[in-house]
Amino acid sequence: MNVIRPNIKYLLFLSILLSSLLSGCATQEDQTNASNTNFDHELYDGKSTLGLSGDFPPETPTEAIIRGDKAYLEKNSDLALYEYIRALSFPAQDKADQAYYKIGYIHQQRGNFELAKIAYSRAALINEDNIQYAASAGIVELKLGENENAEKHLLRTIRMDQERQGKTDWDPNLDTFASKLSIDQSSPLNAYIAMGIIADLDARHEQAQQIYRSCLRVNGKSRPALTNLGYSYYLSGNARQAEIINKRATMLYPDDKRAWSNLGLIYIRSKRYEDALDSLQHAMSPAEALNDIGYFSMLEGDYEASVNYLEQAINTSPTYYAKAHQNLKRAKKLQITAPPVKLTNKWGNEQSQATVFSISERIDEE
Repeated sequence: MNVIRPNIKYLLFLSILLSSLLSGCATQEDQTNASNTNFDHELYDGKSTLGLSGDFPPETPTEAIIRGDKAYLEKNSDLALYEYIRALSFPAQDKADQAYYKIGYIHQQRGNFELAKIAYSRAALINEDNIQYAASAGIVELKLGENENAEKHLLRTIRMDQERQGKTDWDPNLDTFASKLSIDQSSPLNAYIAMGIIADLDARHEQAQQIYRSCLRVNGKSRPALTNLGYSYYLSGNARQAEIINKRATMLYPDDKRAWSNLGLIYIRSKRYEDALDSLQHAMSPAEALNDIGYFSMLEGDYEASVNYLEQAINTSPTYYAKAHQNLKRAKKLQITAPPVKLTNKWGNEQSQATVFSISERIDEE
């Protein structure tokens, strides 16, 4: 008996020691989990992470997010991304939606819309009731040309915003849905503007215009609401209203190239070519302006004016302006073979020239 007891005590000691060591390792692993984050991470696209981390890892997701916010305010977006991704590495995921949203925001600012879409979509999936998450996901999907997915996210955003204002009977399936919208200072205007752009792309111009006007009732100086409303009037053939709105935009924002380009397009359609040239030269070089007048007047069937302005574009910039040469060759061929028929329904969303702006540029707030 005297021989066995020491062995039992020894085994008990080893068992307690081993349990303590394992417990200590597990605790240490939890505490340092954030510092061991794998930065071959799909949502990190910054510089090498060597030296980005501080002297000690964050102890909680909240601390990691606070560090990321501080880095972002100090204009160190790589470090901010690093910290927000570290916030995702903790077993407790109570701040994951915030981290994903902030990651998405940085990528959107950088023009990395694919990564922004991944991050925003995850935030919206975690917190389905957050209006801004759904809005942001829809906006980047529209920028990527994923209009169907964008519309789903944007309609969900608008539905939540209408319900927030007590409008539980709002129905996006009705043709009159745009006229029934209620928008206030807390509404995500960029989401409504994005929805208006989708309506314009589907040739539902009256709905688009109702949405833009609703946004302007909240913010009468909203640059994207004004420029998109003017462009929508132009697409629908309402030259008078298009001119009024775009002139207002150029007065409020004299450096806005979109507003001047929109105004130029209106003047081209009205065959006011000198007014068009004056407007377009606020947004681009003389050679580009002359080329665009020649190009779009060709699409309008005014081949004589087209050839004239394209030749001027070439003379203004003979060395490098190959686009005008291509357009001139096409215009001269059409001048001989085609009747002067207006093609106004075929060039509203033309993307090949300097005058027409991308979807991405039509959504962005100032």
